[in-house]
Parts: sequence; C-alpha cells; structure tokens
Amino acid sequence: MQAGDIFAEKYLIEGILGRGGMGTVYLARNTKTGGHWAIKEISGQRSGEAGLPPEAALLARLDHPALPKLYDIVELDGKLYMITEFIEGISLDKKLEAEGRIAEDTVIDWAVQLCTVLDYLHSVKPNPVIYRDIKPANIMLTAKGTLKLVDFGSAREYKPHSDADTVYIGTRGYAAPEQFGTGQTSAVSDIYSLGVTLHHLVTGKSPVEPPFRLEPIRCYDGSLSPGLESIISKCTSESPADRYQSAAELLADLVALRERKGTFPCWDTGSPWYRDTGPVPYPYPDPDHFPDAIRGSFLPPGGKECEDEEEDTPDGDDGHGCGLPAYSFRRMVITVWDNAEFGCELAYTAAMLTGSEVLIADLDLLAPKADLILDVGKYPPQLARYGMPGRSGLEAVMEAAGKNSVTAELLKMAAVTRKEVKNLYIITGNYRLDNYEYYSEDSVTHFIDKCYRHFDITVLLVNRSIYDAFTLAALLRSDINIAAVKGDIGQLREFNTYIAFLAEKQHLPPENTRFVLFEYDGACHMSRAEVSQATQGNLLGTVSYSRKRVLYRNMNGAYVCRMEKEVVKDYSRIHRKLGFMPSASTMPVLKILGNLAGGLKKMSRTLEG
Repeated sequence: MQAGDIFAEKYLIEGILGRGGMGTVYLARNTKTGGHWAIKEISGQRSGEAGLPPEAALLARLDHPALPKLYDIVELDGKLYMITEFIEGISLDKKLEAEGRIAEDTVIDWAVQLCTVLDYLHSVKPNPVIYRDIKPANIMLTAKGTLKLVDFGSAREYKPHSDADTVYIGTRGYAAPEQFGTGQTSAVSDIYSLGVTLHHLVTGKSPVEPPFRLEPIRCYDGSLSPGLESIISKCTSESPADRYQSAAELLADLVALRERKGTFPCWDTGSPWYRDTGPVPYPYPDPDHFPDAIRGSFLPPGGKECEDEEEDTPDGDDGHGCGLPAYSFRRMVITVWDNAEFGCELAYTAAMLTGSEVLIADLDLLAPKADLILDVGKYPPQLARYGMPGRSGLEAVMEAAGKNSVTAELLKMAAVTRKEVKNLYIITGNYRLDNYEYYSEDSVTHFIDKCYRHFDITVLLVNRSIYDAFTLAALLRSDINIAAVKGDIGQLREFNTYIAFLAEKQHLPPENTRFVLFEYDGACHMSRAEVSQATQGNLLGTVSYSRKRVLYRNMNGAYVCRMEKEVVKDYSRIHRKLGFMPSASTMPVLKILGNLAGGLKKMSRTLEG
C-alpha cells in the first residue's frame, strides 16, 4: 500500500509509520469518522490459517492504558491486517536524537511507568506475557507525558513447562543474552532490556553503536546518582539470577530512589557491572605480543608514518608481577566485506591483543582465502576423529545449521587454530559446488546467532556481491559491517553505491557500515579529510601499506604473526574504536586499578604468611 490508497473501503492511507521484521505499519484515516488508526500488515500470516495471528491474539487479551487497543482484523487479497489504536506522540529514540540524552529525574519517572506496565504483562493469567523487545524505538511518549509500549510482534506467552523459545528474537544490544541461547525468555529478560534502555536514555550512549559496551552510568556523568547506577547495573547483570526477579521488585526500588534520590545505598559496591560473561583479561597493545614484530623499521612508501589518532600507552605491568585490570566489552559480530586479508588481520590482532575468544568464518563459498592468509589447513583433524573425514569445517557447520543443531562444541571442533594463538578459531573450506544453493539464508541466521552466543568476537568474511544470499544475510545480521578499501575514489564510490542500494531495498542503515582504508599510503591516496567527507564520517581507521605483507602473499607462512609494530598500532586503534580495548584516556585509570588490585593481593599474601 501507499499514501492515497483506500483500504477496506473506508480507510485512507496517509503514510508509513514504520517497517520491521514483523510487518509494515501504516497511518490511516477513517473517511467516515475522521479518526486516525494504525494498520499493520502481518508478515508471514496468510488468511485461511487457523487462529488469530500471535500479536493480535495477545493484544486481544490485554487491557492497560499503556498498551495499544486492538479494534479489528481485516482479511484482504489473501493477507491479514490488524487495526489498532493510533498512538500520537514521539518515540523515545527520536526524543534521544533531538536531545542527546534525557534528564535523570525524567528517566526515573519513565522507568516507574514502564515497570507498571511490565508488572501488568508479567501478571497476566493464565500465562504471563513477555514483551522481549524493549528499546527506545518501541516506546511512545504522548503529549500528556505518559508512555505507551507499541509493536507486540516480538511478544510471547511465558509457558512454565516449556524448555525453550521457538525462535531467537529481539534487538541485539538491548536483548538479554539468553534470547540468543537455547533457554526460555522470562520476566527477567524484559528487566534486562529495560535496564539497557534506561542506560541509553540517561547517558545518550547507544548499545548498538561504538564502543558497544555498557559501563556504569557515572563513567559518563559523575553527577548522576549512585542509586540509579546501581539499579541499572543490577538490571543488566549477565546472569538472570543476579537481576531483579520481578518488575514489582524493581518498581519498589525506583519509587524509593525517586523519594530520596542521591542517598540510595543498595548494591552500590563501587564495582562495575558488565553485560557479558565476566571481564576479559586485557593486555595493553604491545607489539611484543607478536613473535616476529619489527621495531621501528617500517615506513610506508610515502616516507611518512600515518598520523597517530591516540597516544600509545606503555606496557601495563607495574614491575611487581601484578596483573593488568580486567576490561569487558559487548559480544559482537562483524562482517568484513570483500577483503579477507583485512578480516584475518583484524581477527588475529583482536585475539592477540584482548585475550578474547575470537571466531573467523570465511563465508565466501566459491573463493575462500582464510586458509591461505593465515597459513592453516581447511580440514580440522578433529572432524576425522568424529567420523567426518575429508570434510571442511565450514561444510560441517553449515550442514548442522540447516538442521538447527549447531553447538559450541561443534563450532570449536570444526575450527582450525594456529599454535601461537589458541583463542582464535578459524572455520573455512570450499563447499561442494553442487551444494552451493542447498543451504538456506535461515542456515546463516542460525549460524550467526550461535556464533554470537558462544564467542566474544565473530568476524565473517563475505564477497562483495549484494545479490549473494550469504553476503546479504551476514550484512543484515551483523552488529557492524566493515568495507576495507583502498584510498581511491573509485572503490569508495562503488561501496557507497552498494550501501545506498541496501538502505533503500533492505532498510540497512548506512551507519551500520564503516570504512577502513587498507594498505593506506598518504602520499598517493586520498587525504583523510577527503576520505572522511566521501564516507560521510564513517571512517573507522587506516591500516598502513606493508611491503612484507605483499611478499607473504606468495610465500609459505603467515604475515599476521610477523606484522610490523606500526601495523599492530593501526589495528589497536581500530580495536579501541570498536570497543574491544580501552581508549587511551581510560588506560591510566585501568592501570591504577590493576596496581591497586596487585597491591591488595600482595598485602593479603603478607597477612596470610
């Protein structure tokens, strides 16, 4: 439908309110009464199928002032449409765009309102309703200052005797970790998403944009109250058991905080809370971690070193054997577009510099290159021991993905590794060409969700074709896409065209794709200012040209473990921007914390002695 169409003989379509995976929502005016309504085309549901669509069935059971009212279901041309109350106002994501962040008192008031409606949903009989997609875009602020939850396409009934949800669903970044696993979502899953939403509102820092992590809110603004920081930290605990167990429990603490804001003592231990499975040990970006790194011997062809974007930080060891402070970031899936060499170097340096569990999967079916670049085999010996001789890791994993049976054990069994970096898992290998079209897009989706669940960082390598099903699926489902290109106008224009096409046809936001200038030489390539303008500010960083890299393309061995010091620095800057490593400004603080922890350990040993 489009503006000007008449729907069901009495509704004039005035425009589109929104699009999503669950359907398109139109704004319509009743030509007889003049009233406005929201009409949602329900994707995947055809007339003639038994029963009401799940979203309509849920709304029909609900009656709360903060929820949209369902008025009718219409069948037309073999499709089903849901007519609901039109909620006039502004979504909180638009409010954030306009204001940057929201005042703490306002956020607390909104949190109280949202807890009230969540408490209602979680108390519905006979089965509670789990919303599963709380985020600013799904919350409307009316002219009266009240909030309403919209878009129930992700909601479901909680079934006490069910072991797992039917599908993985929600918005990555806001969704609780268990929504990407095999367990069942529950009330505490909504509490997690509410906590992330409150964090976004009060700090203005989106969980789906760099640096892709949740730090305590007072790291961004010291004037925010310890009470609210503690509440948000408890909401966003990795373990469901450590969160508030009900919206009513959370509501009680919010009301208490509102009454005596600034003196709220509960849970304020001074310890940061992180979103993932605990802190990741972080070694500072020291080229000594690379066995054959060359010190100070490299200049790009132009004769000048690339400009430093941040000062380098010295090695973090305090000389007394004290470990470095822990550092944590959000799990992330990255798709590298048509540059396997950059993708392999990015994954390798991430594994070496952060100590994280990193998976690299080469999804370029006809021309995989990861085995050549990283100097590894395609056929993991573990597969032969498990009765799958002669099978590549990629083939084994994708066959399992087609059956929805990918496990963490299989992912690691299907991977090959390098001896110096055991936390980097490499899945590669040709498909049999007769199976090229056998695996579905759903297989890729299942595979990506499992990677997100079981690895800290996943790097997917795809070819440049936007018509390739695997390329498209990876681009649409990654947290960030990277186009690593040469610094010339031809490549930048080509990829900008692809990005514009995907924005129009697939609704992929242009800002989801970042550029990296690969093998950059400032003497002959476009200047950084020109590139920044050509990429509309989406430049993530640069990786210097290396003659050694060129030589290793046709030699035995892998360039990645012999990178020059300057190239390692280039990657460490990119990792900082992605949130894998602390920025230079936070490193001194982390070092102080590490030294303090080491001092306490030493004192403890002395006392024990």
